[in-house]
Amino acid sequence: MDGRTFRRWCALGGLMAAALGCNRNATQQTPFGPMPDPGGVQMVNMPVNGSGSSRSLWGGSRGPTTPVELADNSKRPASAESLVAVADVRLEAALDEKTPGNKEALLDLARTGYQKALAQDPKSKAALTGMARYYARLGDRDRALEVYKKYLTLYPSDAGVAHEVALAHARWKDWPGAVAWCEFALKIDPENRAVKKTLGFCEAFAGRWDDAFAALCQIMPEAQARHNLAGLLDHMGHADASRVQLQLALKADPNFVPAQGFLAELDQPNDPNGIRQASDTQPAP
Repeated sequence: MDGRTFRRWCALGGLMAAALGCNRNATQQTPFGPMPDPGGVQMVNMPVNGSGSSRSLWGGSRGPTTPVELADNSKRPASAESLVAVADVRLEAALDEKTPGNKEALLDLARTGYQKALAQDPKSKAALTGMARYYARLGDRDRALEVYKKYLTLYPSDAGVAHEVALAHARWKDWPGAVAWCEFALKIDPENRAVKKTLGFCEAFAGRWDDAFAALCQIMPEAQARHNLAGLLDHMGHADASRVQLQLALKADPNFVPAQGFLAELDQPNDPNGIRQASDTQPAP
């Protein structure tokens, strides 16, 4: 990849690597007020509420159990955590392009695994987040938000899961929704640096440049914040605005090498293939 593409990847990687409907009849809200409703889903008034043969990930019988298999016919039923662990493996396999066979069958097995775990323990953190991630990764926003909402009703102080919902909205390219969930997560944990970084990136993609800059400046020096904004602007096709941010970054810190290198790239002509020549300068972490 060329230098500019590499910078875009580094700027976005931390946000995306990450790397995911509701009951309207409830009567109690979270301690932090109504949940955000960025995606058109009602988010207020949330409910409180040995050895042996095994089956492979595909559901067929085979030899001794392995760490990623469930002993369905053991004397003791598998725990919710074990059911979730197997469902997680099946989900990953179904979404892996290299996995042969019937991926729809694997998805069904993963879903039923999460559902069995929830039937066994409706308050299981692993089962609730597993089920939510299952729906989120399949693009079923309503069901994903419903399960995430149920989790945060039971565990309202978990800023990490609230951040996860923000990242799910980012993957859906629902930037206002991602911003709303970041703000909700920061109500739980106001000093969470990872959430602040995600907030800054999402605000940038939502076109809220001043807010994005303010959020990033809370966790990094001005020059680095402007360099990151420049990468996002360039990624979105705003080369002139990107150049301005790099110039401001160098005004704040004339010795900030990543901005120097990036600006030099922007000022270089494209090669015959339409790719701007890359310098050896590495992007800011």
